[in-house]
Amino acid sequence: MIFFGPSFFLCCYFLFFAIFAFWIRVITMIKKFLIYSALCLMFAASACNSDFDVTDKWEDSPAIYCVLDKSQSMQYVKVNKSFLGNLPASEMATVSDSLFYDCDVQVKLHRKQGKSILKTWNFWPSDSIPKDNGYFASDRNTIWVGRPELTDGYTYELEVNIDNGRIIAKGETQVVDGCSIVVPDARAPKIDLARYSNDYTIKYNPGQNANLQEVNVYFNYLEIRNTGDTVKKSINIYSNQTYKTSVNTYTAVELAFSVASFYSSLAAQINNNDETIVKRLVNMPDCITFAVSSGDENLYTYIQVTKPTSGIAQDRPIFTNVYIDESSKLSGGKAYGLVASRCTEFRSKAFGSETLDSISRGMYTKHLKFPPWTDNYYITHKPYNN
Repeated sequence: MIFFGPSFFLCCYFLFFAIFAFWIRVITMIKKFLIYSALCLMFAASACNSDFDVTDKWEDSPAIYCVLDKSQSMQYVKVNKSFLGNLPASEMATVSDSLFYDCDVQVKLHRKQGKSILKTWNFWPSDSIPKDNGYFASDRNTIWVGRPELTDGYTYELEVNIDNGRIIAKGETQVVDGCSIVVPDARAPKIDLARYSNDYTIKYNPGQNANLQEVNVYFNYLEIRNTGDTVKKSINIYSNQTYKTSVNTYTAVELAFSVASFYSSLAAQINNNDETIVKRLVNMPDCITFAVSSGDENLYTYIQVTKPTSGIAQDRPIFTNVYIDESSKLSGGKAYGLVASRCTEFRSKAFGSETLDSISRGMYTKHLKFPPWTDNYYITHKPYNN
C-alpha cells in the first residue's frame, strides 16, 4: 500500500491553483478578443453603409478641343458636355444626348493684339463628318467648322458661348507657321529606296512657335481583289516625334531611316495570307508620302501630360488651357480641353523603276504579289521619263 505524505498534498494544492489561474487568464483574453472583434465589426458595418451615395454633385463642365492648322483651309472645334448619372459611364457614353448640348452654342475665333480684338470669325455646326464606332456614341458627330485667316504674329482666342451666356469658355494660342519639307525636294520627279545598306535622310524646317515636331512616312499601294475591286491602302513605315528642339526656326532638322527597315516594315504589315488578293500595285504617282507636323507649346504640354506612363503611379494631372470667362452667368464653373496650333506639310513622291523592282523581287517583299516595274500600270502611270 502506498502512502502520500503532507508534501505531496501540498504540491497538488499549488498545482491545482496554478492550473485554475491559467484558465482564468485564458478566458479573460477570449472575452477581450470577442469585445474587440465586435467593435471592429460595428465600425466596418458603419463604414460600408449602403446608404452612402458615390455619385457626386453634377457640374456643367464643357470639354472643348481645337487645334488650329494654318496649312488647312478649314478649322474645326469640338464642343462636348460632361455627364453624370446612376447608370455606368460606359452605357451613358453610347447615347449622343449625353455628349452634346441641346441648347444654343455659338463658337467664335478672335484675332487679337494685346487685349484688342482685331477680327472675328463665326463657326457653324456640321454633322457631315462621320465618327468611327467605338466607346462613345457615333450616331451624331457635331463639329463646329470655320474658315478663319491664320496669320503669324497674333494671338487667336477661341470663345464658346453656351446657352446664351450661361457658360462662356475661352482659350488662346499662337499660330505655328513656316513648317516645311526640304528633302525630298519638291522639284525631284522621283526617289529611289533600292539599296538595303543605305539610309534615307529627311530634312525639314520646324517653323515659328514650334515646340513639338512629328514626322511620318507612309507607303501607298493598291490591292486588286478576285472580285475585280481595287482597294487603296496605306501603311506607316516610319515615325519620329521630337520635343523642344533648340534649333532656330528655319534651320533644317535631319532625320534618317534605313532602307532595309522600309522593306521589313512592308513585309511585317502586309498580309500575305489573304487569298482574295490577285496582285498588289504601288500607287502611282503617290508611292510614298512624307508628313511633317509642328505643334505649339500648348500641344506639346498636353501630349507630355497625357502620354501613357510606365511607372507604378498611374494618376496623371489634367491639363487644360480652356477656362470659364468671368462674364459667364455661371459662376465658379470649370472647363476642360485644349486650344492649340500646328502646321502640317505633306509631300508625295513616285518610286523609280529600281525601287519598284526591289519591291517585286527583293528578299523581304517578293512574296507580296507586287509585279515588276514593267507592269502596264507602272508604264501607263509613270510620272517621269526615265
